[in-house]
Amino acid sequence: MPSKRVLLAVTAFVTACGSSSEPKVGPPAVVSVVTAPTSSVQPATAAGTFAVKVSDAAGAAISGATVAFSVSNGGTATPTTSVTDASGVAQTAVTVGTLAGLAAVTGTVSGTTVSASASLTVNAGPIASLVVAPKTLKFFYVGDSTQLTAIGADKFGNTLPASALTFTSSDPTLVSVSAAGVLKVLRNGGSATITVASGTVSDVIAVTVGAAGTTACTGVTTSATMAVGGVVQFQGVNNGCLRGETGGAEYAIVTYNASASTLGVGVRADGAGATPIGSLIGPTDATAFRGITGGPSATLVPDENFHRALHERMHRDLPQYVAGAREAYRARGGRLTPALSRSGSSAPASYSSIPSSVAVGDIVTVNVNPNSSCTTPQNHPARVMAVGTKSIVLSDTLNPTGGFVDADFQKFAARFDTLVFPLDVGAFGAPSDIDGNGRVILLFTRSVNELTPAGSNSFVGGFFYGRDLYPKVATPPLAACSTSNQGELFYLLVPDPSGAINGNRRTTGFVDSLTTGVIAHEFQHLINASRRLFVNNAADVDETIWLNEGLSHIAEELLYYQESGKTPRQNLTDAAIRTANPAIYGFWKADAASNFSRFLSYLRAPTTTSPVTDDDQLGTRGATWSFLRYAADRLYAQDGTVWQRFDNSTTSGFNTLQAVYGTDPQPLVRDWTVANYVDDLGITTDARYQHASWNFRDIYTKTFIGITSYPLVLIPVPDQRDVSTSVKSGTAAYLRLSVPAGREALLTFSSGGAAPSAQLQFVVVRTK
Repeated sequence: MPSKRVLLAVTAFVTACGSSSEPKVGPPAVVSVVTAPTSSVQPATAAGTFAVKVSDAAGAAISGATVAFSVSNGGTATPTTSVTDASGVAQTAVTVGTLAGLAAVTGTVSGTTVSASASLTVNAGPIASLVVAPKTLKFFYVGDSTQLTAIGADKFGNTLPASALTFTSSDPTLVSVSAAGVLKVLRNGGSATITVASGTVSDVIAVTVGAAGTTACTGVTTSATMAVGGVVQFQGVNNGCLRGETGGAEYAIVTYNASASTLGVGVRADGAGATPIGSLIGPTDATAFRGITGGPSATLVPDENFHRALHERMHRDLPQYVAGAREAYRARGGRLTPALSRSGSSAPASYSSIPSSVAVGDIVTVNVNPNSSCTTPQNHPARVMAVGTKSIVLSDTLNPTGGFVDADFQKFAARFDTLVFPLDVGAFGAPSDIDGNGRVILLFTRSVNELTPAGSNSFVGGFFYGRDLYPKVATPPLAACSTSNQGELFYLLVPDPSGAINGNRRTTGFVDSLTTGVIAHEFQHLINASRRLFVNNAADVDETIWLNEGLSHIAEELLYYQESGKTPRQNLTDAAIRTANPAIYGFWKADAASNFSRFLSYLRAPTTTSPVTDDDQLGTRGATWSFLRYAADRLYAQDGTVWQRFDNSTTSGFNTLQAVYGTDPQPLVRDWTVANYVDDLGITTDARYQHASWNFRDIYTKTFIGITSYPLVLIPVPDQRDVSTSVKSGTAAYLRLSVPAGREALLTFSSGGAAPSAQLQFVVVRTK
């Protein structure tokens, strides 16, 4: 046993070690810049030292921490890592890269995201070369002039303004050039060089002046003689020639892509005059409508992404059930649901399928899951709110409070029975009746509202889900869709005044203003799908999405005509839809305005949006609607049965167009692209280039707020400049140029820098 003296000594030693007053240092929490590099340097030069201090959360310096350094924009740090000293400081030497622009140097504590940065500007170095464009110029007329320009570059190719330029002509009797760089042609016949210099660096422009009486077209091609409104098409050729006539002329070049893929388009005009001002309507321009405030288009935009995903899901999930559906439909005499009858009791009944004898107050169980086809049901009870001659209106019992009342549901039943049903059936044909109740089900459910995330500026107004046309019970060995509602049904948005669902407030007025149009839209989808599935036995039950949606937008337009008393082929103007009879303007806002907003999206981006492309963009929908209306107006004196032929198709997409129209649709689509520019310009009455139903120029500039000129984007073509763009399949780019009086301009066409593809059609219209 140790003595007390030994124990005391040990205790004293332990106490002394444990009572140290040195503060504990925490993990790295802050990196601060101690020394920043030079803020402005030239390329590939040293920018000085970058030093950082690493501290913990309490501000205590941390020594021994490894800091990794990096320099953006091609720069380097030497060393790339450094360990902090006793003061917590690590440093490196910075060298910037060869590219001009902003650069950043960053120090990051290894193993963490704790860092600090300093920025610096890399400026172009001394001028080392000059670049002039174009490198060659060709003139044909005495007195012609142009402004010469040059851009400087340092030894790394960074551009910079070229200062103190001097200009020298090798033959001042042929072409003169002023101190300001204005070149002027003094006589015909000859060539010269113009030397542009800045200090010791220079570049050269080769200038040729043609002989008297020649033009850029001489020896290349003959000119096209065109009156105002005249149209000439160039296809499979490299060149065309346009005349300025006696008073000068302006032309539009509509470059239509008839191929199945995006193509590059190049146009050069030698001999063109001052470029006409194009129309460039930006995305910030207002698109509200005059006179009536509110409504879906003034505040929110329809969300088409959901419909795209829904179509893809149906196309993927449902084909395996087609054979079973058709067999069950045939075996049961055009029905999938056994006959049901309501009990004699007056009390509300409960059903999983809806009989013809259903009564107001009855409860029906429905699958409202919009994100699954034949698995994962989301069953909700729904109350029967109205029973019409052609409709049964259901309201999800889980809907938010404060929405539609009984009278509202009865109104929608009446509007479907007396307006939408006869309209859509008359236009597209009758739907199936697989549940045997002789009616279509309008289900108002919160599941539609739930599709819109919080804070979105879009909304889903409703949808049709093809799964509901398939049998629940299999016909062995054929499969069935167990979660089908097995009836003609579509789903509709509900009012949510308090924003109970995802915080998105939907007033009764807002939902009421769009619902009838949505019903007409979704009913076309139902008719199309049920006829393709059970009547026409189409190989692909789902019509191509662009055409299917375009037909539903036609249904919205037909609703407008029906409610307003207007008819197609009247070339309706702002006055016709708004000022002449203000009482009917609300119908345009509710039924037709959304089509115009979608078509506006096309006009703002015509090269990247097409009416016949397999996507669901707003611009595609607008373009498809516009094209379908254009083609119907051009080919038929009245609509007649044209829309029924679409919904009775056994083919899809472009093949459906060909089957319905009885002709190759490509020339129709091409002429539609020309009409988008020429219509109501006052230069031609050629029916090929007319939108017979709508005066788009007048409506966009007068009915829309903030649009002061027709919003089709036009590309200017200046003299002796290569203009290039790319054009999506089934659409066009729109270019403009002028030709001075008594002169000619040579057009050179190309595609991807080579000879133009045979699928590119250059349609030239003389506009002035």
